[in-house]
Amino acid sequence: MSGMVRIIAPVALSVGFVSMAAAQGFAPSFGNQGSIGIIDMPNAEMQPDGETSWSFIGNGTSGGGVLNFQLLPNVEASARIITLDDWTGLGQSFADNTLDLKFRLVQEGALRPAIAVGFRDFLSNGPTASEYIVASKNIGDNLRITGGLGWGRLGSSNPAFATGVRPAVDNTLGFDHMFAGDAAFFGGVEWKTPIKNLTLKAEYSSDAYLGEQQFGSFTRNSPFNLGAEYRLGQRISLGAYYNYGSEFGFRVSISGNPHSPITAQDLGVGPAPVNARPEDYSRDVAWAASPLVRDKMVEILAKALAEDGIIVQEGRVSGTLLELYIDNTKYSRQPMAVGRLARILAGSTPPSIEVFRITLMSGGLPTTTMEIKRADLEAQVDRPNAGPDSFASTAFSSAPAHIPGEGVWVREADSKFSWGLSPIIPVNLFGTGGLGELDLLIAANAQYRVSPAFELNLSVTQKILGSIGNSAVPSTSPIPHVRSDAALYNNRGPVVERLTADYQTKFSPSLYGRISAGYLERMFGGVDAELLWKPATQNWGLGVELAYVKQRDFDSLLGFQAYEALTGFASLYWNTGWNDLEAQVDVGRYLAGDWGATFSLSRRFTNGWELSAYMTLTDVSFADFGDGNFDKGISLRIPFDWTLPFESRSATTVSFAGYGNDGGARLNVSNRLYPSIRGNDTTDLYETWGAYWQ
Repeated sequence: MSGMVRIIAPVALSVGFVSMAAAQGFAPSFGNQGSIGIIDMPNAEMQPDGETSWSFIGNGTSGGGVLNFQLLPNVEASARIITLDDWTGLGQSFADNTLDLKFRLVQEGALRPAIAVGFRDFLSNGPTASEYIVASKNIGDNLRITGGLGWGRLGSSNPAFATGVRPAVDNTLGFDHMFAGDAAFFGGVEWKTPIKNLTLKAEYSSDAYLGEQQFGSFTRNSPFNLGAEYRLGQRISLGAYYNYGSEFGFRVSISGNPHSPITAQDLGVGPAPVNARPEDYSRDVAWAASPLVRDKMVEILAKALAEDGIIVQEGRVSGTLLELYIDNTKYSRQPMAVGRLARILAGSTPPSIEVFRITLMSGGLPTTTMEIKRADLEAQVDRPNAGPDSFASTAFSSAPAHIPGEGVWVREADSKFSWGLSPIIPVNLFGTGGLGELDLLIAANAQYRVSPAFELNLSVTQKILGSIGNSAVPSTSPIPHVRSDAALYNNRGPVVERLTADYQTKFSPSLYGRISAGYLERMFGGVDAELLWKPATQNWGLGVELAYVKQRDFDSLLGFQAYEALTGFASLYWNTGWNDLEAQVDVGRYLAGDWGATFSLSRRFTNGWELSAYMTLTDVSFADFGDGNFDKGISLRIPFDWTLPFESRSATTVSFAGYGNDGGARLNVSNRLYPSIRGNDTTDLYETWGAYWQ
């Protein structure tokens, strides 16, 4: 399958991965596949929950990169992007993008081993597809033994028995190949040596490497592999291997964990104290009779709060009620912003004000209103159970588009125009037009806000250097070339990535709307409209999107080609509230006219880390779909405040996604509604409410 990596990362992220504390005990180690294992064979070990690792691997038959992620405490996922050397027998490499999964069924006990079941190239019958059952047992603190039974590639050497007939490798999606065909035993041992951080490994491999021996010059002389792993602290692991009796291999792995920030969090100035009002406080509201006094109070609050990264967009005060619409531009967790704001209000507003009604905004849209009683705040601060008590006493509701009624103070924009420059590094790992190509681009972005709901956006990129598109050839795809000519869009001149007029609003407290018109992305322009129904107190929502687009010229300036399309989707969004998992299903018509569905699953940690994966199936035949026969991708979002000692809402994203497939192709719209407003519903707020008193 084809893929693309789009990386925008600070130097702090790269440096941060390697500066973690040293590991303790006999930690799980990586194999030469970039996932937890022995060498080529898997084991039943798991990393700590949320652990994320990048591995770069190479041996005599393949090479590439692997993103390994401990999706759940007992579920390991690995996205592998590798090339199989001379797989065609014509001196050409075969690029393979796979998703591997391992499920631990039984945790290790005093006498029992850990037991796991796993899938390499999950759901796809590709050249690396295999299934296995494996058991691992630690003996003391320094020795681990593993034994297992494999099918597919892992059942190709000295099979012990067969379970039915396994279909021939054809890269198609399906289930009938799973645990079918020859089955073979494998096993190995790992020894943590007296030399600090050095582990030695040996294994008996059940992979005969039949394809490599058939198509290439590779010869497997032995089923025994030897290896060594050396750890530089907890977060860097180096591996060296002697495999097959003839070949040397290597691996470099860099790890990080959302639960273990690189730097200790410096929260800056502590929250304001909450001093309870005396019992005989004045309830006089005469001060609120003057509109000038009311507006001035909100204006002074807005100026003070802006210095703490809380931007007041609308506000109104009466004798007993203070209402604010706020943008949190600083704190990574919304409850921290609300909690600090409530403390400030309790210490700076007239004692007659009994209720603070605070509305969170996201992407310019109001989302959730929280009503906090001042008396509850005074009674709960610095008390046991303040966290759950404060959540229980806060009233949540969907926010209207504006504070209703008269006498509302509205913020005047500091500047209607904004702009910025940033580098972009796209990598064509194995898509149309080349293998392992890389570009360096400079992106200039500008925005002009006509009104709070209407803005104009422009993004222009200029290639500085790179090779993507240099070897591009016309696509031979039998369906419309909506993505397979992607490399032809990578030219040397300036490119208008986006030039749009965007309007977004709320039709009701739970109904959002957006329309965008213009050059929507590098390859298509037109009109895209969207509706989203998402109550703030509900963990699921529904959306519809409809677009009419035309294909842009290859120079990505202002011209169009003849191809046009009507595309649209109905979507279901579900925040499960279980282990930070969110699911999304999109059903509809794609750019090439094919009908199908995209299934997405993400795990979003309370500190902003997020791993997302998707799979797309359409009515295009496997023969016509494109490389991989179905589309899939994975992305990882890492917040800056994980690497930096201060609060920030910014993040960097690394993604492997479709690059060159015509089947299952969607518009790349940057301002869809759900990604803009998610994170503010009561499910998310409950999960992060611990920050309310910080």
